[in-house]
Amino acid sequence: MEQEKLVEHLTYLYKMLSDPTRVRIILLLEYHHSLNVTAIAHRLSMEQSAISHQLRLLKQAHLVKAQRSGKEIIYQLDDMHVVKLIKMTMTHVEHSYRYY
Repeated sequence: MEQEKLVEHLTYLYKMLSDPTRVRIILLLEYHHSLNVTAIAHRLSMEQSAISHQLRLLKQAHLVKAQRSGKEIIYQLDDMHVVKLIKMTMTHVEHSYRYY
């Protein structure tokens, strides 16, 4: 992949991770492996419509995947790379804020 395209994709990924709700959803899915919209909304104390909107963005960014199970749609992480990135960033933030 050419450098410019790589940078565009990278900044898009960080844009997706710049929203606290989306990060919380990713961390929930890491812990619970798979959840439906209702369960995510309940655990985050948010409306289903707001969670559905964020899940749609995460799915478009290939950060989560959806699978139908009867009438439900179950969401899972697309892969674990994004969790590693979040956890590395969390470690950096914790380290950085020790000095303030």
